[in-house]
Amino acid sequence: MHKPEGYKELLVYKRAEELRDFVFKITENFPYDERRRKEHLRDSTRSVKQNIVEGWKRSTTQEYYDFLSFSLGSLAEIKEDGTDSLKDGLISKSDHDILMDKCREEDYLLNRLKLSLHRKMENEGTLPTKEKYHSVKFGEKQNQKDLDNYLGKMGLKKLDDGRFIQGEEGWKEKDG
Repeated sequence: MHKPEGYKELLVYKRAEELRDFVFKITENFPYDERRRKEHLRDSTRSVKQNIVEGWKRSTTQEYYDFLSFSLGSLAEIKEDGTDSLKDGLISKSDHDILMDKCREEDYLLNRLKLSLHRKMENEGTLPTKEKYHSVKFGEKQNQKDLDNYLGKMGLKKLDDGRFIQGEEGWKEKDG
């Protein structure tokens, strides 16, 4: 059964909330003449989260999938504004690094959820024609390669049996 507020249980939603809170914190002391950038950053982080909610509430899987794409677009804006804010001396290097880590994680989670919805549409036979072509052309191999690369960057190694273990370097945690 589809829970009306089940999105609150999703890791992608929880991380979007954390990203929003972090952006509000690091933009709190932006100077008055940077209020447009401050508001844009805040609006973009809110958009990431709100599009997850709106997609969850839509009546079709395709609509949900589409709203996750809007979240990814807003996330790209956050990355660019964050980098510009670092260049312009509005945020520290450490805050920028934390922001980029949070954005990378959210990007990964959104893409994994989109992949899951894509598979669901394939199984239901509701995948749009354009998406059917993309699935055949690129297939699961690229998706698995992307997952393995990401987990490797997180300090995990894939065993022959498919399990992941902590790599030799261990977990790379950031303060924040």
